[in-house]
Amino acid sequence: MDVKTANTLRAPFPAEQVGKLPRITCRACSDASSRVCSEHNKSKCAGCGNYITERHIDLDYVGHADVTSRLIEADPTWTWEPLAVDEHGLPLCDTDNNGRPVGLWIKLTVGEVTRLGYGSCPANQNDGVKVLIGDALRNAAMRFGVAVDLWAKGDRADPTAENATASGGQAQRKARSNGKANGKTTELNPISAARIEMLQVAKDAGLEGVATIGQHFESFCGKKVEKATVEDIQAFVARMREDLAVKQAETAGAAS
Repeated sequence: MDVKTANTLRAPFPAEQVGKLPRITCRACSDASSRVCSEHNKSKCAGCGNYITERHIDLDYVGHADVTSRLIEADPTWTWEPLAVDEHGLPLCDTDNNGRPVGLWIKLTVGEVTRLGYGSCPANQNDGVKVLIGDALRNAAMRFGVAVDLWAKGDRADPTAENATASGGQAQRKARSNGKANGKTTELNPISAARIEMLQVAKDAGLEGVATIGQHFESFCGKKVEKATVEDIQAFVARMREDLAVKQAETAGAAS
């Protein structure tokens, strides 16, 4: 990626393109069944313009359309693709126990550089897949520096969570990270969980980039990641862990 492209991606957004995203800070208020608890009142917020519980903060954010415009400005040939597809060739989403889409890994390529991004949304989100794509693009674009200053402000305002797309959605994601959502256990499907583990272990092993990981996987398993079973991925992860343990032992021996 050249300097001009990088600087275009990183440039600040004008004030008219920066919106306000509400994030509820009270667990009871974030309950989708009530939207407000017995201790807090709802009112019209002057910041975000929503009729919402008083226990919330407003975060600066840039929407999907303006992020897409910035990508086009930086590189008119930019592309994205899902990290994995299903048997019909459609993006393979993380789902809840009821099969509803709640997460999506993508690969975003800008200036001939490819980076990962992850989008998430609450299980009851209307047009869930569309929301996931937009959220994943914003998340991946941030890895290139797009609106990263706004993301940083959001992280500082609420260090326990990242990448909120809506107040209800953030409440769902917090619950999901603890293994429960609205009183029900929420887990990734096995193939999605295996892929996420593979990406983390590959990073620990020093394999950077989706293409590099895919090449190593295909060399080991004889098939592409998109066609792999859970058992294929688990075997690959086990081998990477073994190789990593050997390297760590060798490094420790050399140091002693």
